[in-house]
Amino acid sequence: MLSALAIVFLVVVCTADDYPFRNTSLSFEARVADLVERLNISEIAGQMSHGGARKNSPTPAIERLGIKPYQFGTECLSGDVGAGAATSFPQALGMAASFDYDLVYRVTEATSKEVRAKNNNATALGDYSFHTGLSCWSPVVNIMRDPRWGRNQETFGECPYLSGQMKRVVVLDDHRYVRANAGCKHFDVHGGPEDVPVSRFSFDSKVSDRDWRMTFLPQFEACVMAGSYSLMCSFNSIQGVPACANSKLLTEILRNEWNFEGYVVSDQGALENIMTQHNYTQDPVHTAAAAVNAGTCLEDGNDENTTFSHLEEAYNQKLVNESTLRDCASRLFMTRMVLGEFDPPEMNPYSKLDVSIIQSREHQDLARFAAGKSFVLLKNEKNVLPLREHSLDQMTILGPFANDSRLLFGDYSPTIMENFVTTPLAGLTYSMIARRLRMRHLRC
Repeated sequence: MLSALAIVFLVVVCTADDYPFRNTSLSFEARVADLVERLNISEIAGQMSHGGARKNSPTPAIERLGIKPYQFGTECLSGDVGAGAATSFPQALGMAASFDYDLVYRVTEATSKEVRAKNNNATALGDYSFHTGLSCWSPVVNIMRDPRWGRNQETFGECPYLSGQMKRVVVLDDHRYVRANAGCKHFDVHGGPEDVPVSRFSFDSKVSDRDWRMTFLPQFEACVMAGSYSLMCSFNSIQGVPACANSKLLTEILRNEWNFEGYVVSDQGALENIMTQHNYTQDPVHTAAAAVNAGTCLEDGNDENTTFSHLEEAYNQKLVNESTLRDCASRLFMTRMVLGEFDPPEMNPYSKLDVSIIQSREHQDLARFAAGKSFVLLKNEKNVLPLREHSLDQMTILGPFANDSRLLFGDYSPTIMENFVTTPLAGLTYSMIARRLRMRHLRC
């Protein structure tokens, strides 16, 4: 009789720590596959549509799986940018003038340590705000072709080979975990005039296949071969097709030829520009489909409501396959996995980095050394240098860079700490010889 039987009900309660994607004995690939398989389409779209600045980030938490928000927007061009005090290193163009790969590696290592230290501090406080993440929007890989482009100082110059080699050492990381994720940008054939004759948001790079292959692709390929986990697609079109919806660029070349396994993030607002600036698509749903089908996996948008916020609608209209969306999610979560997000902190040596290393004496000394190596020496006509007493009776310092520290550091540089800065004008003014001269500064 049933009354004589002992009936036992076994209730198994699984916590987030029990999921296979938390199992550190499994491969990263197996763990990512398990994680992504547990996501629904709405959750995947949410992860893909929040990869940008300010209100467009961070990615939303997935509480049922214990997954926290993540900040994909961080600038690391010449130091840790926009997150408070940080050591400032020379702009990329100055580093290229050193022709010193080891120095570039040391500067990159110091920057990534400061990025990681700030991230450790921020996430411990539950802070996932802009510039606190580990996925850097740098280095800038573009070739400096047009002097009218406003960001030439961010590049390594005009040589595809030198740019590629410099980028390789920026990206390289040979440990189980990645300290910070380098993301090469802007892909591709970017760097035209800012607003002459058309906006940089809408210009079409009518590049020949020969020039494309020989000038504008090699340095990006070097990034991929070095192991970069992300690339940023650019505002412009290439041969009539917007870069972030260009399947020849993002699928045929990047994925099929180069076997790129990372993710592509759009430049800020580049996806909406596909429709509003290039007039390539007719509505946000088709724009989202065009971008993701071409190979863009993450949107750096201007606001909370982005182009990729229409991905679920595109999926429901059968404009995007489920496999395409899950592939993108896998690429995004693989990056977070190798950064150590889903492992116990004691397994990751980078989790021990703290903010005491920010602007440490070691990093300050490295910045000074790098600045010295970046100098380009000019011919000393008639031996006018060094300045000698009584050899001159007046001196004119020309140009706006002479006494403007912000201009000297350039765009996308860390917060300027004035107590560490001496401008050329100040240095000359305080020199013993210069104080005997009649000195004037013309800003031109």
